[in-house]
Amino acid sequence: MTTNPRVLVIDDDEIVREVMCDLLRTRGCEVFDSGSPIGVTRTIGEQKIDVVVLDVMMPGLTGDKLAKLLRGNPRMPKLSIVLVSGADSNNLRDIAQEVKADAVVSKSEIHRELALVVVSAHRRRALAQTATR
Repeated sequence: MTTNPRVLVIDDDEIVREVMCDLLRTRGCEVFDSGSPIGVTRTIGEQKIDVVVLDVMMPGLTGDKLAKLLRGNPRMPKLSIVLVSGADSNNLRDIAQEVKADAVVSKSEIHRELALVVVSAHRRRALAQTATR
């Protein structure tokens, strides 16, 4: 697969969101963003999003609850979900396993890991979808 992923970054912290968007654009991703989880399922469908980068700790609908909703949506089987949080890495991995996220990135590591993790998660899910056809 040669296409760069279309990524939706969802984080209520505007500065962190902008940093993540810039990092992903530098890697060649087409990036959309939202400061709130409200209305993102519509954005995912309209913009043909491949990967959602999702902050776990958001007011209202938390990232883990949104991830469960997205993963349970039968219209989004190809969607990759990457959870991002400042929480303890072990706790973040436990949350990711529970909600069936594809990957996790600690906010302390976003500069080093985010773009690589997003592209890798997208490729793995795309390959898995191709293999099940």
